[in-house]
Amino acid sequence: MKRLLTLLTFLCIAPTASLAQLGAYAGFTTSKLNVPNTSRTNGGTFGVYYDATHLPLINFGLDLRGTVLTSDNITKVKSVTVGPRAVVHLPAIPLRPYAEFLVGGASVQTGQGVAYTNKDGLDVGFALGADLRVLPWIDWRVLDYSYSRLDARVGTNSNSLTTGIVLRIPHT
Repeated sequence: MKRLLTLLTFLCIAPTASLAQLGAYAGFTTSKLNVPNTSRTNGGTFGVYYDATHLPLINFGLDLRGTVLTSDNITKVKSVTVGPRAVVHLPAIPLRPYAEFLVGGASVQTGQGVAYTNKDGLDVGFALGADLRVLPWIDWRVLDYSYSRLDARVGTNSNSLTTGIVLRIPHT
């Protein structure tokens, strides 16, 4: 019985290791903070992901992302987050929806004069999106919606939309 369980474990793990997927992405991001008198921030989101576990319709892995956003040199947001991700593979459709839970650090600058704040703190949130395969190793990140609770400023939330390019690198 132990040999059978060992064989089944090997058969389940070996194919997933050979299909490991590494990817790098970059995109244009627009975001709105819930801070009064701040304009929309624009900038970039970039990162890497590693999908280590592959099941028939879903992959599991990790994502590390960074975001740099500014608006009229008054409001600036910089963050680095990491977290687990799940990607769904739809049969016969080259669209790959994903969901991620992210945690990390953020730096937020807002306001002018006596209302100016520049604080660092915790960044906790999630991201939902979909990548569309356009070439064998290149995807278009059609849309990525991310929500962040930025504790760098008490009560600051960020709602962001991103579109960009993903380079998938097969890894064995």
